[in-house]
Amino acid sequence: MLALPALDRPLRRWRKFDPAARAGMPAHVTLVFPFMDSRGVDEAVRVRLRDALAPFGPIEMTFDRLGSFPGGVWLEPADPAAPLRLIEALAGAFPEHPPYGGAFERLIPHATIAQGPPDLVARIQRDAPRRLPLTARAEAVSLFARFDDGWVPIERFALMGRG
Repeated sequence: MLALPALDRPLRRWRKFDPAARAGMPAHVTLVFPFMDSRGVDEAVRVRLRDALAPFGPIEMTFDRLGSFPGGVWLEPADPAAPLRLIEALAGAFPEHPPYGGAFERLIPHATIAQGPPDLVARIQRDAPRRLPLTARAEAVSLFARFDDGWVPIERFALMGRG
């Protein structure tokens, strides 16, 4: 998984209800999932990632909208353009790994904040809007791998806008 982890502190109150958080994944905006098996991440892949991300500087995101899917709640950035550009750049560099396996025609950058039964989702949907907007600055893209004991960051790519 390639992600923008920049939201842990403001989302801590809800993230305890997300199985990915319990497995070590920080609050994030997913850029590409699924990605390749971590054993395939060699220096050539790292170079492709650095090249794809080189044009991008840090991204300031304000999350002001709440969305949901069955059993989950997420935040959407007010301006999804910057994370969408990152997703498009990575999809162009790694066409063999389209976001969400190519399952969605329209991508909505988002940060999942909780997953659980309907009563939990409803409670968070009532509580979260009072705490919005949330602002986060993403200064890097992280590559995570899933192991038996959870999600582990294996590489961090600074967003320095060199392209």
